[in-house]
Amino acid sequence: MTDREAALRAISVGDIFHASDGLKDGPSYPCLALQVQDDAIFARRMTTQSVHWFDRTTGAEIDDDRVVIDSVEPLPDDIREIMLSIDRLFREAEHRRAEEPDWVPAENHFHQSKDQIRAILFIAKFYPAHPLPPRQ
Repeated sequence: MTDREAALRAISVGDIFHASDGLKDGPSYPCLALQVQDDAIFARRMTTQSVHWFDRTTGAEIDDDRVVIDSVEPLPDDIREIMLSIDRLFREAEHRRAEEPDWVPAENHFHQSKDQIRAILFIAKFYPAHPLPPRQ
């Protein structure tokens, strides 16, 4: 088992990890692990609520292998809590839309707090500084 595979296999439900499409200015995928199976990890992208299945051996998204887990380094506790608050904000909006399809959030509903902005800026530097070993 490679170091990369061992790190991917260590992901547990509730862990936060990062994926990207590998492009320099591509989108960031901070993800919350929701389900872990022998061969796959089911996760929610915290900033958009999209859901993704990742191969547990390679870290590649099963439906789009351009998106790959690139870091599993645990976040500092304060940043982790802030990222969970971002996830909660977007998840609550998704639930509200499901219950009330005509619901329109207030203009500032998704306005990020200073701490949330700090966390997003932090992970933009943190995860690239703590990469997984490359895919073989």
